[in-house]
Amino acid sequence: MQKKLIALAVAGMFAVPAAFAATSNVDIYGKFHASVNVYGGDYDDNAINNVGISNNASRIGFKGSEDLGGGLSAIWQVETSVNLDEGGGANGSGRNTFIGLASKSMGTLTLGKQDTPLKLVGRSVDLFGDTIADSRNVLGGGSDTRTDNTVMYVSPDFSGFSLAAAYMTDPNVGSTAGPVTSTNAADREDSSAYNLSAAYSNGPIYVGLGYGDGDALENSGIDDHWRVAGAFTMGDLKFVAQYDKINREAANSDFDAWMLGAQYKMGNIVLKANYMDGNQDGTGTVDPKQWTVGADYLLSKRTTVYALYANGENIALGAGAGINDQVGPEAGKEDVSAFSVGVVHSF
Repeated sequence: MQKKLIALAVAGMFAVPAAFAATSNVDIYGKFHASVNVYGGDYDDNAINNVGISNNASRIGFKGSEDLGGGLSAIWQVETSVNLDEGGGANGSGRNTFIGLASKSMGTLTLGKQDTPLKLVGRSVDLFGDTIADSRNVLGGGSDTRTDNTVMYVSPDFSGFSLAAAYMTDPNVGSTAGPVTSTNAADREDSSAYNLSAAYSNGPIYVGLGYGDGDALENSGIDDHWRVAGAFTMGDLKFVAQYDKINREAANSDFDAWMLGAQYKMGNIVLKANYMDGNQDGTGTVDPKQWTVGADYLLSKRTTVYALYANGENIALGAGAGINDQVGPEAGKEDVSAFSVGVVHSF
């Protein structure tokens, strides 16, 4: 009798997870991206090797969902950075990590650490995203970021049109100016922000508009941040454009920047180029610029090798994507360039 009871108890332990497995799933995903970069221009050749190996925003993540019935699902995601070239203790850092509810008819509501809606508008048109030539080398800053303490709503797709809205109680706990020195501390007073976007993506056309405002931006001297981006595809040819406007509280200190680019696909080869130009108001300021040409070769649906050449003024190559090896011009100079060869594998 005792053996039968033990057998029933063991069977019960396995029966509960089996029941959950029938209605939920977990996926593992990620992207590994590394490059070899040869630097030129006015970089500090006394301190920086002219050849460098960079990890370019590599990441791994886990996500899952459970069908709750009636078209409603519980969703979650945990994503962290992976440092391919200089691992050690630097292998973990928080990326988009959240929990929420999703409905095809009502949209998605999530809580956690997430990319802002304005940032996502720009990610849609960056031909060199997550490389040393990422568009955020010039068009970053302001609301183009990933924020803590975020609740975000994304509407369903209405024939290509969608809306997104996010509210952050304290976007960057532990990393912005103020008395908080620990991420375990409560969210600070007068440090909230909000972010909105509207996008239309249907057939060959993409148009996105983003806006950011709130106390957190004002605490860093920013009134608000506007972004508009677009793309148009004609067969194998694609054109992209973006414009940013950051209005600052201080007089004559606004920043605006624009980008134009194009790519052409020939079988497994993708040729692409873009140009970016920024203008910082005020005396004694510097204006960032960057132009890039490159080619991707698609080895498979998941694996790509590429080569690019980027040339910029008053920028740090790789800074936009948060790449661990960022190279800018030597103090008192403005030009920096690089030839980069990389490999990307997504899973």
